[in-house]
Amino acid sequence: MNETSSELFCKIGESSNDGYFIYNLQTERFLYVNAGLAKIWEVEKESILNHPHLLFESAHDDDREHIVSCYEECLEDMAAKKYEFRLSFPGNREKYVKISIYPFKQSEIILCGIVEDITVERHNKLHIEQINYRKNITLEVLSHDLKEPLGMMKLTASSMERGIASTGDKELKESLRFMMDMCDRNTRLVRSVINHEFIKSNEVEISKDRLELVWELKDALRYYRRSQLRAVRIFKFKSNKDKIYLPLDGMKFLQVINNLVSNAIKFTDENGTIGIAVNDLGESVIISVYDNGRGISEEIRSTLFERGEQGFKAGLQGKDSGGLGMGIIYNIVKLHSGRIWFDTETGKGTTFYVELPK
Repeated sequence: MNETSSELFCKIGESSNDGYFIYNLQTERFLYVNAGLAKIWEVEKESILNHPHLLFESAHDDDREHIVSCYEECLEDMAAKKYEFRLSFPGNREKYVKISIYPFKQSEIILCGIVEDITVERHNKLHIEQINYRKNITLEVLSHDLKEPLGMMKLTASSMERGIASTGDKELKESLRFMMDMCDRNTRLVRSVINHEFIKSNEVEISKDRLELVWELKDALRYYRRSQLRAVRIFKFKSNKDKIYLPLDGMKFLQVINNLVSNAIKFTDENGTIGIAVNDLGESVIISVYDNGRGISEEIRSTLFERGEQGFKAGLQGKDSGGLGMGIIYNIVKLHSGRIWFDTETGKGTTFYVELPK
């Protein structure tokens, strides 16, 4: 980085609210920091210049290993990189920051960087993801709660229709037929809404953030436990680590989990068990969604992930399986550089495994 470029970089930094810095790797000192960087870290500029380690000490405890890994990667590749991590402040306050870092190798290695405070942006995104995910679960619960009464209404109308067949009351028969048609139509409508939401969401490219997986999955399962489904299903969760961080598109990936849980509900008897298990293997993480239901029929096992909007056959008690697009689920997992497979046994249940790199 020549002297003219350095001067221009500093001039831009002086007029920006973002943080700008130039760091000498050999001397382990900052050659330049602007007021924006000091404001983000909530320290004086002189403190950063005199004590560079203060920046790392402000990093969130859970993110320090991640920061070291990013630092090592940047120096190894000697290429421009972008990273996100959190800062921790007294009173349990946190900030999300995004750093764009540019290494230069001349007689010495110089790191130039720009730091943005993205706290509001991240909080808004997390809030939207939670709302979207809970919306999807609400639709699934609503679907489950509506199907039974609609099915009972159709069954009752059908029974009444047979009962009055001998009376020859044409008007009443037409009314009952209308009731049965409306029940069918509304059942299909509920399912169509859910399918549309899922398929529509797949049209957008994924955008990964560093998320705490255990909390996200617990929160997802907690919503099922609070719904009326808790009276007819047993939901379980276990993890071999309290916290696991992964680069994920939260909205997309949680939709995959939601759809796997939803299918498990449909193929499990009342008082059956549905669970999520997480196993951190070091280099990767395996998420398992399991149930003790009827299992997947042999004729569709080999082509299950090739299916688009069609999924399983009819669930228990003639319930529509939902056709939640196992092919779409497969593609979302692949976009996360992961893999998905399953074990199933007729009459004993199914376990889906999703393995993702860390």
